[in-house]
Amino acid sequence: MKTELRSCAACGDPISDRFFLEVGGCSWHAHCLRCCMCMCPLDRQQSCFIRERQVYCKADYSKNFGAKCSKCCRGISASDWVRRARELVFHLACFACDQCGRQLSTGEQFALMDDRVLCKAHYLETVEGGTTSSDEGCDGDGYHKSKTKRVRTTFTEEQLQVLQANFQIDSNPDGQDLERIASVTGLSKRVTQVWFQNSRARQKKHIHAGKNKNF
Repeated sequence: MKTELRSCAACGDPISDRFFLEVGGCSWHAHCLRCCMCMCPLDRQQSCFIRERQVYCKADYSKNFGAKCSKCCRGISASDWVRRARELVFHLACFACDQCGRQLSTGEQFALMDDRVLCKAHYLETVEGGTTSSDEGCDGDGYHKSKTKRVRTTFTEEQLQVLQANFQIDSNPDGQDLERIASVTGLSKRVTQVWFQNSRARQKKHIHAGKNKNF
């Protein structure tokens, strides 16, 4: 009795090869199984992904359908530290006030307005039309007190991308690396150093907060 050959899901030709691939309930010639985006061969890859009958490599699937940071729009990998605000997800270093650029710490109050993250001071300024938080503040009794005005560093999305990428590689760079990163971002070495110090502190708080929830 003649055995009916399977048809390849990609080219449609019968599969007479001794070895073939089964993916998503379909059969494929080994050389026909390729990513629909970059066309890289997938027959020797450990995994591939199917969506709406299209086959993707891991990188292209993550790029098109994986979680993305709501600030920098870059992909979020499984190893990244993230912060969530409702349905939005942010890289830890990208979770900053949209008005002043200050990164927000674990447990700090913030607000979402039109998917923009605002620190408490700038949220109140926006809804109440008050003065900037760098000029005035409130003490524990609710009375206004003057504060020394200080200049805040505002980071661009491109600078945050460079800082975040380097933080993932080394969260505590040495002086030479700080100078290199400062040169790439256009920031001063001191500002770059402080950013890394603050990010390490936030990461430490984030880890401790997660551990405390388990007790």
